[in-house]
Amino acid sequence: MVFPVNISNNMSAAVTSLLRPITSDADGRFELTSLRPGAYTVSASSPGFVLSEQDSKAFYRPGDTVTLTLVKGGVITGRVTDSSGNPVVGAAVRAVKVRDTDDKPPRARGGILSQITESLEAFLGPYKTDDRGIYRIYGLSPGYYQVAAGGRGGQGFSLGGANAYDGDAPTYYPSSTLDTAAEVSVPAGEEATNIDIRYRENRGHSVGGTVSVSAGPTLPAISVLLTRANSGIVEATTVVLAGRNRFGFDSLLDGEYLVTAMGSSGNLTSSEGLTASVSQPRRITVRGADVSGVDLVLEPLGSIAGRAMIETLQDPKQKAECKDVRTSPVEGTVLSARDERKQTSVDPMRDSLSGLKNATPNEKGEFLIGMLRPGVQRVDVQLPGEHLYLKRITLTQPDPNAKPIDVAKNGVQLKSGEKLKGLVVSLSEGAAGLRGKVVTGDDKVPDVRIRVHLVPVEPEAADDVLRYFESEARNDGSFSFSNLTPGKYWLLTREISEQEKAEDAADHKPVAWDAGGRTGLRFEGEASKKIIDLSQCQRVTDFVIRYIPLASPSKPPAKKPIQ
Repeated sequence: MVFPVNISNNMSAAVTSLLRPITSDADGRFELTSLRPGAYTVSASSPGFVLSEQDSKAFYRPGDTVTLTLVKGGVITGRVTDSSGNPVVGAAVRAVKVRDTDDKPPRARGGILSQITESLEAFLGPYKTDDRGIYRIYGLSPGYYQVAAGGRGGQGFSLGGANAYDGDAPTYYPSSTLDTAAEVSVPAGEEATNIDIRYRENRGHSVGGTVSVSAGPTLPAISVLLTRANSGIVEATTVVLAGRNRFGFDSLLDGEYLVTAMGSSGNLTSSEGLTASVSQPRRITVRGADVSGVDLVLEPLGSIAGRAMIETLQDPKQKAECKDVRTSPVEGTVLSARDERKQTSVDPMRDSLSGLKNATPNEKGEFLIGMLRPGVQRVDVQLPGEHLYLKRITLTQPDPNAKPIDVAKNGVQLKSGEKLKGLVVSLSEGAAGLRGKVVTGDDKVPDVRIRVHLVPVEPEAADDVLRYFESEARNDGSFSFSNLTPGKYWLLTREISEQEKAEDAADHKPVAWDAGGRTGLRFEGEASKKIIDLSQCQRVTDFVIRYIPLASPSKPPAKKPIQ
């Protein structure tokens, strides 16, 4: 399946991909032709297999060669019996992924295509017990799972027909509630057997309330999500249609939950795109009783509209230095925005909104980034080719004589429901690239995780956030930078802190966003005296950086006891 990022500008490709996906030949080869300029997400599926993420990119452009690796999915199988040891027949069984193999919470892959694929996979089952009470769940990605029997499978309605266990609260392996559920490890392509569940007949409790919209048009439908408060894992969903305002969930186990609502109007093909509204998550506690009176108020989301342009090389000498540059259309640029505030709590809508916030320009360079919460938004730009670099991100002001706002430095302050216009994203040809390796003094790979920083040497670039670059070194010590602005840089290495290791990659805040962070980087750069001068279109490979570990502070001598 190949899905355009800019659905509004390429609806025909989106519909074609959904209704007529491409089938590979016996050797796995596939080809798509006549694609319009732009950025696309690419996914592959086959029963019992999962897509490996190690060699996949977030976005592809026409002309790219794509290699997708499908690996054998894991399996969980076992038997569900009642308190007397008799088989429980026809009960829905689901596997809930709670952690990835790196012990971090599971995250949805970027792009709306992945979200559509994952939604469709929920309907491929349901996995139910047979007449012996045996179930088998296959095609699982590696990670840690909780397995539950009974209930409606988290969709708010019965999957595959009603049965006697739909109204029950689920029973988790081995015979547990949500708080005491055991985890099942599923390595890549392996089978976890004898995951037997002793079924408990528990009717559970209900959660109910109302939804309303603070401003904007009437929404044709509002989706309400019930998620686990500590992880964002979806426990149940329901829909409230126009003209109604009440929602309810039943058959819930005791626990801490978040309830969130979202609705939209308009359509993707209009110039304004979708008009969406989202409520703040409401935290509730279910403890031995029903919960009612949960009122959710939806606030409209904002958007940022603007224009992207590519500045081509004009100087004959520069053109000669960059003779191998392949021209890329501006439509291949992917723009998005992220909230500058660090995530302090679980946002149930985070993954749902992230895939819809990506935008690409049309043939005129015009773009619209939607689905944005109020607050300071930082604009992220993924370039369509390695020969381009990001030169400026500015916001024009109503006064034509006023200086444009440096959005790269300060971000954009967005109000609830605000439709901001006038963002200008300037790209330029002639980018440089740098690849190399971080080693210790004895030419070994550091035994700690390292982040490499490029800091501009020129004084006039001290506050140019787009001139600061950072990249985490891989396990073998290698690192790479692309789309670099030509100029002089200090090279720095910093050990990644324990706090950074624990946070999700999407939550990492670049050091250069903070004025104090930029000052600290420049101070270290001047002290290091490690400078590299990158010219137009230069590609530096096999560059070696020596990492000197920080000396551990010596312990003071022990005090002698007073005689």
